[in-house]
Amino acid sequence: MKRNGAVLMMAAVLLLAVIAGGIVGIRDSGREVDLFDPASFAQRQALPLAADTPHGQISVHHIETINDTLYDRAPFSYREMYAAQWIVEELLAMGFTWDEIAVQEFLWEDVRQFWYPFLMDMAFFVDQSPFIDWGTRNSRLSQNVILTLPGQSDKKMIVGAHYDGVFYPGASDNASGVALLLESAQRMRDIDHYYTIVYVFFGAEEAGLYGAYYYVHSLAQEAHDNILFMINADVLFEGPDLFYMAGYDAGDRPGANHITETWDRVAQDMDARHGVTLTPLPQGVFGPSDQLAFLPWGHTVMFLVGYDAVAGWYHTSDPVMTLMEAARVLHSPRDDFHYINERWPGKIEANMHGFSLFLEELLLATYHADSGGAE
Repeated sequence: MKRNGAVLMMAAVLLLAVIAGGIVGIRDSGREVDLFDPASFAQRQALPLAADTPHGQISVHHIETINDTLYDRAPFSYREMYAAQWIVEELLAMGFTWDEIAVQEFLWEDVRQFWYPFLMDMAFFVDQSPFIDWGTRNSRLSQNVILTLPGQSDKKMIVGAHYDGVFYPGASDNASGVALLLESAQRMRDIDHYYTIVYVFFGAEEAGLYGAYYYVHSLAQEAHDNILFMINADVLFEGPDLFYMAGYDAGDRPGANHITETWDRVAQDMDARHGVTLTPLPQGVFGPSDQLAFLPWGHTVMFLVGYDAVAGWYHTSDPVMTLMEAARVLHSPRDDFHYINERWPGKIEANMHGFSLFLEELLLATYHADSGGAE
């Protein structure tokens, strides 16, 4: 596995978070919410979805809401917990029931027991920094929100996105991924699908992929054997170009199999059918986001990212690190829905439209083999 670039990128990302936190900070003492009590959740009205509702339109509305009302979603903070509460409320508003929704709480100590040395542990900074008020919960808890849509097969397609952030509104990182999953869930609820779909909204990604690692390690071996693949959506409009990074861990390179070949065909058809161009970047599967937690188990993964193809950063020897260096709004006050809309009009709508169509095509594609890893 090409982990050096991922290590450097993760360190750079988290260092920026620490510096930013010292300047901005989070000053919300907060209150605990019982996320297992149905009475803790307000009744909401689902956004209207009709047969002719353009793909991405619902996502854009969700992004603006998260941007304006759920900013500063630091890992293990009260505001992160409120974001989880809102996600559950939106799912309930769509008509999903408690039989389909689960909340999975975890402490950072729960993850340390199976911590991977090539990732950087930010728990010390969150818990003990004398300089930063992170708004950390007294309980030291974070949580994943999990929605399961049963299909004809017990084989599972996992679709994930983290909902925490680093101090700022976090429109691209990662309200975009959360919104994509919410729209997809609302659409797929009324569409026949063969495989079971599991949407996972991960907590505490910015602290070191805590939620994803906890989720992966909570699964029994039988559950791992039932995973067809995992798709992760993170930072969907840092730039105007749509990238998909697909493969499994084949040692020092990303591996290809029947699943990645199907994904390539779907991506190629997107241009002809929808006028949407998607660029493959297999080596990006080793980038520091939640799909990384699934690779050691042999799972095939896809990482969806919206970036800028100008200057050919993705042709470099270490595209993951170069991607970080090319960031324009990532982990900064500019990662704001209104700023991005004003600076790059139409980019949010275009990217969310393309990714929403692509994800739906992936979930409805035909996969002939049972194995989701190496063949």
